[in-house]
Amino acid sequence: MRRMRRIACAAFIATAGAALLSAAPPPRSTSLQAAGCDVRDGRVLVPAGTVLLGEDGEGRPGRKVAVAAFWIDRHEVTNRQFAAFVAATGYRTAAEREGGSAIFVPPAGPVDLNNAASWWRYRKGADWRHPDGAGSSIEGREDWPVIHVDHEDAAAYARWASAALPDEAQWERAARDDQAASRPPASWAYDDEGHPTANSWQGVFPVRDTGRDGYAGLAPVGCFKGNSFGLHDMVGNVWEWTSEQRGRSGLVKGGSYLCAMNYCANFRPAAFQAQELDLGTSHIGFRTISAAGGSPARR
Repeated sequence: MRRMRRIACAAFIATAGAALLSAAPPPRSTSLQAAGCDVRDGRVLVPAGTVLLGEDGEGRPGRKVAVAAFWIDRHEVTNRQFAAFVAATGYRTAAEREGGSAIFVPPAGPVDLNNAASWWRYRKGADWRHPDGAGSSIEGREDWPVIHVDHEDAAAYARWASAALPDEAQWERAARDDQAASRPPASWAYDDEGHPTANSWQGVFPVRDTGRDGYAGLAPVGCFKGNSFGLHDMVGNVWEWTSEQRGRSGLVKGGSYLCAMNYCANFRPAAFQAQELDLGTSHIGFRTISAAGGSPARR
């Protein structure tokens, strides 16, 4: 089994976790995802501005960081888009070369939330074309986020698309839009009435995802309302690679469909996780950016 220690949501600081749980929305029985999914390709312009980098609710104001204007993909890179890159270049991902990848598997027995190996498995044959392992396919999932891509796979796609991966400040600027004041951490994934506004885990992780947000598991891109910049799924669905690298680890942002109130609650812009650069999984994808002076078009 490959190195698994950083796959799960990062350990959550106790005080922040308590704040999130106190702000947790009441349980609802109605699934309320956005009507239809906006799968249009292309980038949108994020104007120059200031981001409250790391803001995470009351008592965690973050710091103001100036960010120049840039273009960013309106949604996570999809299987369809990644397939076009592979068709044009013949590129093979790390998971394809190595013969497998890590996938989430709900545990059947007792759960130890301190042991991520309880729900992660290295599965032979799992890669971006076969997201659940050998025998599975992306047929019918063309507009789902591409997964099982490591940092180099994402960077290779970005270079082909004449683009780059966003850095941490750019990513948070895009996710937060024109946020000027502190907001409750849970508000990034739930509205004031407790309705889900992003694809995260409802129910008790890792045993059962009720799918109250409309999706028990991964969702196609653009199925939840975009922010004021017109960007979809900046929070939830899949973690997203950034350009940040610290030793042998990269940085992923935004949380995923596996983030739950009872475990990590990383469905917010401040959330981050160190991820081994050469390890792709079933809950990590990416999106790309280009300079404001360049073209907003993408391949």
